[in-house]
Amino acid sequence: MQKYLIELPSIRDDNNGYNYLFKLANEILNNPFRHFDFNFRNCSVLDQNAVAMLGGLARFVDLQNSKSNNNILSYVVPEMVPKCGVMFQVDSMSQIISQQLIENNFLSHFSRESFSGYPVGDYIGYRQHLDFLDGSEIAMHLSDQWLSDEKVRLAEDLKEAIVSRIIEIFMNAYGHSYKGNNNQVLVSCGQYLKKEKKIKLTVLDFGCGIIENVRSHFNKNIQDDEAMKWALLSGNSTKTDSINLDMPRGLGFGLLSEFATVNEGILRVFSNSCEAKATGNNLYSVSKMKTPFNGTLVNISINCDGKHYSFVSETSNEKQYF
Repeated sequence: MQKYLIELPSIRDDNNGYNYLFKLANEILNNPFRHFDFNFRNCSVLDQNAVAMLGGLARFVDLQNSKSNNNILSYVVPEMVPKCGVMFQVDSMSQIISQQLIENNFLSHFSRESFSGYPVGDYIGYRQHLDFLDGSEIAMHLSDQWLSDEKVRLAEDLKEAIVSRIIEIFMNAYGHSYKGNNNQVLVSCGQYLKKEKKIKLTVLDFGCGIIENVRSHFNKNIQDDEAMKWALLSGNSTKTDSINLDMPRGLGFGLLSEFATVNEGILRVFSNSCEAKATGNNLYSVSKMKTPFNGTLVNISINCDGKHYSFVSETSNEKQYF
C-alpha cells in the first residue's frame, strides 16, 4: 500500500485557502488509490471550506476503496487488491484544532465507532449527505440553528425564503453528485464565528460541475464564463439538477445574492474553471479560477450585525430592505 503524507497548512476562507484546497482536491481525485495521511502540525486554522473539502475527499477515497475491494480479485487473491484510505493524524493536531473537529462532529465520521447522528440543539458543523437528501432535517437545521434568531434578525417570511433557496443548493448538489455519477459525494459544513459575528456555510459536491452540466443541457460547446452566467440567472434551469428530474430547478441564487449584498456578506460559487461572486441585483462577477475544480463548491457568509432584515413590503425604519 502506497502512503502519501500531506502536511496541511492553515486554511482560511480566502483566495489562498480555496486555491490550496482545489490543488489538493485535484491531486487526490485524479489518483485516489493511495493511503493519505493528513498531518496537522503546521495547521492552526481550519475554516468551514477546509473541513468540508477534507471530509468530501475522505468520503471519495473511501468510495474508491470500497469499489476496488468488491471486485472479483478480492475474492480470489485478496492481497492483490490495492488498498487506499485516509488517516487524520489526531495526535498532530493542536488542542484548538482537535477541539474544533470534535465539536463540529467531523472526527466522529472517521472514527472506528459508527457514526451515531448529529447533536441536537445549537449545533453548527460538518454533515455528510449520503443515500438520500435529508431535506426536512436540513431545513430545520438552517432555520433553528444556523439562522437562529439569536444570530440573525430576519422577518419570518424572509427566513423561510432564504432557507428554501439554500435547500435548492443542496438539491442541485445532490442531483449533480448522484445522477449518473459514481463519485456520490455531497457534504456541507457550517461555522459560527462569535468574535467576528459571522455565520458561514459551505456546500460541496464532486459531480460534473455547473459549466459541464450547462453544456450537456444545450449539447454544444459554450464558453465557460457564459455557461456559468447562464446557470446563475434566475429562472434558468437544466432540469437535471434536482432529485425529481421532472421538476425544473435553477440554482436558487437570486434572493441569496440580494440578501448577501444588502447584508454585506459574501456568496461565492466555484465550479469547473470559473468562480462567480454575487455583486447585487442578481448580478455576478465571473472570473477564471487559478486552479480549476471538477465539482461545485458554494460558500455563503452572512454578517450577524444586529440589523433586522425583511422584504420591501414590510415597513420599518430599522429594517434593511431588498
